[in-house]
Amino acid sequence: MALPTPSSVPVSYPRHVDELETPVVTVDLTTMERNIDEYAEIADEHDVRLRSHAKTHKIPELAHHQNEKTGGGIVCQTLSEAEVMAQNGIDDIYLSYMVVDERKLDRLVRLSEKLDSFVTTVDCEGNINPLQTVAEEHGERVDVVLEIDAGLNRVGTSGEQAVEMARYIDDQSALNLVGVMAFEGHVFGRDDVRTADKYETACMEIMDEVARTVDRIEDVGIEVDEVKVGSTATSRYSCRHPVVTEINPGMYMFNDANLVRGSPDVTKADCALSVLTTVISKPTSDRVVVDAGSKSISFDTGQDPIPVDSDVEYYNASEEHGWVDMSRAESDISVGDRLEFIPPHVCTTVNLHDTIVGVDGDDVREIWNVQARGKVR
Repeated sequence: MALPTPSSVPVSYPRHVDELETPVVTVDLTTMERNIDEYAEIADEHDVRLRSHAKTHKIPELAHHQNEKTGGGIVCQTLSEAEVMAQNGIDDIYLSYMVVDERKLDRLVRLSEKLDSFVTTVDCEGNINPLQTVAEEHGERVDVVLEIDAGLNRVGTSGEQAVEMARYIDDQSALNLVGVMAFEGHVFGRDDVRTADKYETACMEIMDEVARTVDRIEDVGIEVDEVKVGSTATSRYSCRHPVVTEINPGMYMFNDANLVRGSPDVTKADCALSVLTTVISKPTSDRVVVDAGSKSISFDTGQDPIPVDSDVEYYNASEEHGWVDMSRAESDISVGDRLEFIPPHVCTTVNLHDTIVGVDGDDVREIWNVQARGKVR
């Protein structure tokens, strides 16, 4: 007989935070709501659509909640992530990723057939052609956006080639070009961009180039109805440009240590998500070890977690252990005590956990299953 896992054991409500087994990801509901409301107000102020990126939380209930507040639909980064959201009633999805495998394209087109609104992403003939073939086989016309490389040098056609690619898409019988997407998230983390003024200047320069590209496409008779942009750190600035119609931030509802260190608009108080840990060892008077290592907290940014409310430093990790320096702690820390940390990268930390717990003070209010966890295909 299979033994139950903690994530499959029924949980009774209400429940106190002290009763939660660690390591566990918790979300302060008040902070989360404030973050959502702030970005909704930013979008309203600048008359753009707020379509939130669900890859941050991977939870259909939270996608529904965001959509109810903003009405903008959601963004997914993988096809299987989009399928999870669709299976849970989300009917307006933008897939900000290229799909080329024939079997996956069959799934994509079937998803497009079922949803009220579905848009996917292309940037070259190599991903346009297979999508056209499968869509034509299904007798379906699929909405697409053309991704433009805004300077990240990852994917996206260059501004110079955008007109050629737009024409190529326009010639496809089973594809409908609805707009363009440009991701300017690389502005975040630049050494020369640290203040709000610098962020605005950098984002406006990129959006000016996007606008010139849009003008060139429209000059050949192809309409560009949608211009999608944005990351959490940049959307609040890019949305001020008149070319932008939609922003696609993801981390804004939770935030993380990376944003605290690199964005002029995010502080510790804006971080809704943290990882609650338990001290399992005190080998020396100035060092303790907690039960959250690299399998509970993602370190892909190369940064360390930030303590929520204690004068300690999380400075090293193995898979299940976290090294914590308590030499500057104002009060003693013992085995069994709990320490809370803001993870360096919220998206990849969430993907390590089966469940996330929503809390109001010390009371547990929600327990969400991370249904799209590991959905990378």
